[in-house]
Amino acid sequence: MTDSFDYVIVGSGAAGASAARVLADANPSIAIVEEGPRISTDQFEDRALPTFARLYRGMGAQATGGRAPMLVIQGRCLGGSTVVNSAIMRRLPEDVWREWDGVFGIGDAVQYEDVMAASAEIETELHAELTPETIWGGNNGLLSRGAAAAGIVGSPTLRNTQGCRGSARCNLGCPHGAKQSMQLTYLPYAEKRGARLMTGRRVRRVLMRGTRAIGVETASGDVMANEAVLVAASAVQTPGVLSRSGVRSRHLGQHFQGHPGMAIVGLFDAPVRMSDGATQGFEVDALRSESRVKLETLALPPETFFAGLPGIGRRWASLMAEFSHAAVWVLPLRSQGEGEVGIGWRDRRLSFRLDPRDLPNLRRGLRRACEVMFAAGAREVVCPVDGLPDRLKPNELNLIEQSGDDPARYPLALSHLFGTARMSVRAEDGVVGPDFRVHGTDNLYVVDSSVFPTNLGVNPQLTIMAIARMAARRIVA
Repeated sequence: MTDSFDYVIVGSGAAGASAARVLADANPSIAIVEEGPRISTDQFEDRALPTFARLYRGMGAQATGGRAPMLVIQGRCLGGSTVVNSAIMRRLPEDVWREWDGVFGIGDAVQYEDVMAASAEIETELHAELTPETIWGGNNGLLSRGAAAAGIVGSPTLRNTQGCRGSARCNLGCPHGAKQSMQLTYLPYAEKRGARLMTGRRVRRVLMRGTRAIGVETASGDVMANEAVLVAASAVQTPGVLSRSGVRSRHLGQHFQGHPGMAIVGLFDAPVRMSDGATQGFEVDALRSESRVKLETLALPPETFFAGLPGIGRRWASLMAEFSHAAVWVLPLRSQGEGEVGIGWRDRRLSFRLDPRDLPNLRRGLRRACEVMFAAGAREVVCPVDGLPDRLKPNELNLIEQSGDDPARYPLALSHLFGTARMSVRAEDGVVGPDFRVHGTDNLYVVDSSVFPTNLGVNPQLTIMAIARMAARRIVA
């Protein structure tokens, strides 16, 4: 079967849905083609394993290669990662934009004032608000208390929610429809205006006629585009789509960046009950300047919590038994390392190499986070670095600094992915031009975070959406 539309968008996550939101107002002849399934709110459940199987790419077990693999977390469903993230809305830091402008020369293409204006519009449309203290629960309250006791500035997290009940299930799909994910907001908005949502259809390649994109090929048939094709398949999948479509650049699939991070667990005498409270409702930015890490809470389902604990046998079981008294905080690192997303015959290969400066920064951040945890009243802290005691006391924090630079000792997960089709003024320096058009093509665009030349150091959802909105407006114009 062959369908025909004016615009075809590949991917329905933060970028694809934001572009669809703009295009739907100008031209309702749009197809949004999504590889994953369409799952309704009433189908979300509180068991981790079936949820990972339905909503996450690779059941949440996708990983980089090498002797120090990192989990790579991505949603794979209608709405993409916005369905399973924690709804955090952070604006593009100005210091990051200055690097984009001064080092990469794309400041005129992505002007800071324009990004801020688009971000403000999105915040209003998606009801972004600071997490109220009434739904903090124990985990978020402890970080607030610890930061104040340690003299570090922290704040409630700005999230796109409406009527959040603090059920700590953001990462399993909000069962109350409170999280304003793309599944509930921009995609229905576009669909009501005539856009077609096509789920369960993996795009193999963009169909090209010379330098012009004329549609996309899926196993269920071609989807033709009269005006343009917009690729928003993520920094992991976009390079493969472009490569299979005939795009050639030495930068394609390169410069893969993200925020590798790990968690610490505080054990308290009083119950914490992570399952009561916002999944991520409080954060500390003060460590970003000294160690390039952000400290934030994260409520985990029991199965995921248990899987991340160190030890075996009785040692492991003894930590499991303290789940109700545990607080979990995570430290995403603004890494200076890069990796590669495989294209061609290496299509499914992922690699990421830490920069020599990364682990010293992470260790400084871990020690400071543990200090804040003890300031909040923890009696012990679990810092799951290989070689450390299972439970640290306050007088043992110097051991963190002695953990060494072998990345295999650190249980890192890579989230917030960027850079594999980066924007550049000159074709020899990147894949996508300042107008978001793939160099050398007439109407093939990339509007997701793969065009970002660097990572952000903060949660990227809002910036991805703002820049995709800007791109779509230019394409319409």
